[in-house]
Amino acid sequence: MRTTGPSAILGGPVGRRASARAWAPPPAWSYALATVAWFVCMARQVPCVMDPATPYRVGCYSDIQSLWGPRGIEQGLVPYLQVDLEYPVLTGGFIWGTRLLSGALPGGAEGGRLAFFGLSALGLFVAFLALVAVHVRIAPRTAPWVAASPLVVLSGLINWDLLAVAVTSGALLAWARRRPALAGVLVGIGLSTKFYPALLLLPFVVLSLRAGDLRALARVVLGAVAAFVAVNLPVMVAAPQGWLNIWTYHAGRDADLGSVWYVLGLAQVTLPAAALSRALFVTGVLAIVVLCFLAPRRPRVAQVTFLVVVVFCVTNVVYSPQYMLWLLPLVLLARPRWVDGVAFTLAEAFYWWAVWMYLDGSLYAGDGAPRLYGIAVLVRIGVQLWLAARVVVDVLHPWDDPVRLGHVDDPGGGVLDHAPDAVALAARRPGW
Repeated sequence: MRTTGPSAILGGPVGRRASARAWAPPPAWSYALATVAWFVCMARQVPCVMDPATPYRVGCYSDIQSLWGPRGIEQGLVPYLQVDLEYPVLTGGFIWGTRLLSGALPGGAEGGRLAFFGLSALGLFVAFLALVAVHVRIAPRTAPWVAASPLVVLSGLINWDLLAVAVTSGALLAWARRRPALAGVLVGIGLSTKFYPALLLLPFVVLSLRAGDLRALARVVLGAVAAFVAVNLPVMVAAPQGWLNIWTYHAGRDADLGSVWYVLGLAQVTLPAAALSRALFVTGVLAIVVLCFLAPRRPRVAQVTFLVVVVFCVTNVVYSPQYMLWLLPLVLLARPRWVDGVAFTLAEAFYWWAVWMYLDGSLYAGDGAPRLYGIAVLVRIGVQLWLAARVVVDVLHPWDDPVRLGHVDDPGGGVLDHAPDAVALAARRPGW
């Protein structure tokens, strides 16, 4: 007999008189935990808000603070039109909007900086609550894990990434609710806040192809393209050079903090990092596509999404500490087991600590080599690859997938849930 609900975690079969429906905590618990976590996150920033000159040793660095002057925020310059900004247009719009609001408050230049940070934190708190609300609906059992995650406390205010994370999870929810066009629109909006939400198109497209659902495929792609064009076209017309800088800035990046390429550089190993990064990413994506068609049962959307984001994070030329927020919801959707969540949290927290100590100059050995920093990067990458391997095993053995206990298909699959396969390269096990 297969086990479901709490028994799947604690062990033992479900009794005859027990409900087969998994117990989930009340949504209010998740919102309360999220509020407490965000309060702690903001409290951690107090030393840097009061003294922005020393952010590393106390681990409270934030781009929201450090870019106040260098990106023309202090002067109220219009992003893309009057000053270059490396963030996509909706993030730039969020920055400009909070700057306009902070400028309307009294307090002079210093008061404006504090108000800008406070309003930004408030806006990101709303995004965090939206993220939790999505997971209350799409995976209520693991929503408290998102809400109370130490990783949000550590990195929620490093950057504006929570905007993209919330929209990305919203796209997964829209797909799960059988609304592929809305999912595509949210992917296009997400790409206008950060680049990684575009990776969601891979699972949507590939899994739709395997199911032969070309209508869902067309709706999600057209929705994404339409939303991206609608959001970006005004900036493209008004400030073409500023808009183009968003993409050329990132396309021209070389080995940077957090990447395996940067660690190799510290070890005096010189490689063409950008070219190798792109080649390995494309290779990883092709491997995922093949896996999707070889699996005995069509993989779950969350599994493929997690795998493609891991491939991007492992091969990319940079891994900023806040990228852990990209993977946090996906880990809990792809592998909702406490062992996986704890391992991921510890590895990311270790890297978070190491990068600040490295930038502070505290991790250099006697010979001047920052070995502990390199170890932290490799540990983080190793754990991400280990989690990806566990997901691959689940894909190849769907009858052992913890989410599919009891012959569940894909709770987040939307129109693909329980849909027959049109294209598959492997025979399905009887009953699947």
